[in-house]
Order: sequence, then C-alpha cells, then structure tokens
Amino acid sequence: MSASQALPLPSQPGNGLRLQNISKRFFGASSDTQLQVLDNIQLDIAPGEFITIVGASGCGKSTLLRLILGLDEAFDGRILLDEKSIKGTGPERGIVFQDHRLFPWLTVEQNVAVGLKNAPLTPAQKRETVREHIELVGLQDFTESYPHQISGGMAQRVAIARGLVNRPSVLLLDEPFGALDALTRTRLQRELQNIWQQEKITMVHVTHDVDEAVYLGDRVVVMQPHPGRIRRIVDIDLPRPRNRSDARFIALRDDVLSDFAELS
Repeated sequence: MSASQALPLPSQPGNGLRLQNISKRFFGASSDTQLQVLDNIQLDIAPGEFITIVGASGCGKSTLLRLILGLDEAFDGRILLDEKSIKGTGPERGIVFQDHRLFPWLTVEQNVAVGLKNAPLTPAQKRETVREHIELVGLQDFTESYPHQISGGMAQRVAIARGLVNRPSVLLLDEPFGALDALTRTRLQRELQNIWQQEKITMVHVTHDVDEAVYLGDRVVVMQPHPGRIRRIVDIDLPRPRNRSDARFIALRDDVLSDFAELS
C-alpha cells in the first residue's frame, strides 16, 4: 500500500480558513492593565492558497498563528476551518517554527514519525508515509542521522516533513527560515514552493522578509503594529517559479516595502 493510500491527501472543500473579527488582548499583573495585540483581523483563505504575512515586530503575526493552531482560545471573534469553529489543536493544522524543535535523541526518521503518533495507521503504513515525506524534502540519505549530525537547513526540512506527514489541511509556518544563512534560506524557499505545489495544501507563512513574502505568496498580508491590524493585502499575480530579477517582482516587492517606510 502506498503512502497516499495509507493517508490520503487533504480534500479541498470550498470554504477554506476564515478569520472573522479576531481581536486579542494580553492582561497584565492587574486585570485593569491590558495590551491589545490584534484588532479586528478579517481574512478569508481559499483551500490550497499560499498566504504570506509580513510585518514589523510587535504586529501580532506569531500570535495570530498561535490562535489558528489552537494554542490560545482566549480571543474575540471566530476562526473557522471548512465552516467549523476551531477548538484547540488538531491534526488538520500543522506548524513549523523558526527553531526546528527536533528531538535530539531521535533520528531524522524517528522525528518525522512523531507527527504520526496518533494517526489511525498500521506500523507499515506509518513507515511508508514517513519514507515518502523524507523523500519529499530530499533527506532520504539521512534517515538514520541525528539532529546534531545535519545542518540547520536540513533540520528545518525535517521539521517541514514532520509538519506535513499527517497531511494536514493547513500548514502554518512561523518564520521557518529566519535563523538560516541567506543562501540556505533562498534554497529552502524554492523547495518549500515545490512542496506546496506537490502537496496542494493551504499554507500560512509568517516572515519579516518582504522578498520572501513576495516570492512565496499568492497574496501578501501586510500588518501594522500597536495594535496588530491588516494594513492591506497585495495580490502577487506572477507565474511560478518566480524570478527575483523580473521587473514585475521588483515592483511588487518595492510596493510592499513602501508600507514599512511609511510606518517608520
């Protein structure tokens, strides 16, 4: 039995991910003091769409991902996936952090397999699904390696494979390439784009890097801070794979960058 038979690709229903009037406050030591982090976030994300979210520190990008993931339920508004309100974490939503968070005592294969711990599969089906996703990120020659034996970029590819292995409907990426050198980051951006095109799942990718946001996204959501709001949404109507030296790419990147010049 193939991995695709063992755990089918996520379906692409018509409703997708919907953020309705999302506001979030953090309370201080006293209930009288509070900090508004997000204010009235409204965003509809189509099934299979690649959304990038860009903004300065303090605009609530990572907080928004935590809410979508279900790690924090204390907020105003509603988050719906396929018209069902999100309650807590669930296998239909995966995440990749800036820090790969691999278990140092587990091999590459074992780290990816952690993502299938509660999957309703036989041991053989789990092994096949893990193998397929290790191949998807190009690490089939490193299945028995430990995290300290591979590079930072390779470790992040393991984290992406782990996030994808149970075939979630939505993969959330919280600045996954922020700690990598420029060359590795550029290479992994290309690889992530290829993975997205192959897996056909919804991706929501948070980044500080405007160039990265324009390179990867179908749409770029530009956020502004204090409190975090959506300033505007920019459609990236460019063919893939994208060429960073293309005049249209440069114009779109500079257009998004102009928002930060205005906010500074």
